[in-house]
Amino acid sequence: MKKIKNIEQLSAYVDRYNLQDYMDSDILAMASLHYFDKEDHLIQSETTSDYLYFLVKGTVMVYSYSSDTQNICIDYVEPASLIGEASSLWGLVPKSNVKAVSHCICISISLKKYRAKLQADVRFLQNICQLLSYRLNSNVNLANSLTEPVETRLAKFILSHYEGDQFSVRLTTCAAILNVSYRHLIRMMTNFREANIIEKKKNYYLILDFDKLIELSKKLSG
Repeated sequence: MKKIKNIEQLSAYVDRYNLQDYMDSDILAMASLHYFDKEDHLIQSETTSDYLYFLVKGTVMVYSYSSDTQNICIDYVEPASLIGEASSLWGLVPKSNVKAVSHCICISISLKKYRAKLQADVRFLQNICQLLSYRLNSNVNLANSLTEPVETRLAKFILSHYEGDQFSVRLTTCAAILNVSYRHLIRMMTNFREANIIEKKKNYYLILDFDKLIELSKKLSG
């Protein structure tokens, strides 16, 4: 983690994502910019974080470990998302890890200095309650989705992350998000290619059959 000393850049991110709307307190008076390299951890399980983060550039993955130490992806977070509202804000020990999967920039608020101020900000707390409700429902959906066939989850993921007719999410990231091994994902992508659903290009997959992807995305187990 590296601090970026650029008040103009900080202010620009706040304006771009309307972050002042989250709270009545002056966010610029409390915030600073931090840069994270790919694979850096913003938050590690069992270690209380000193910061509350607004992710403003890049992508992070929220994950935990299963009993066999395999990573289980809980969420895949993009700008402009709040990170640390469930544990860090309240001084609780987090049960999940947050890791940068690309170069990231966050607006950071020191909780050692401003925890009490944030906890007394009614507008901020209202937004936190709404966010936690949304994430609680998302976790229910995650638990339900893990009972679906991998090909169904993969089809849904491609349909949610394509641009134009191209799917270019890195397969290592895709495997982590879908909670499958990289080897298993490669087999599924090969199956999709052999079924003429997608075609492998140099830096992306070209989608050939959207109707078949939609059909697979609705497939139920059994």
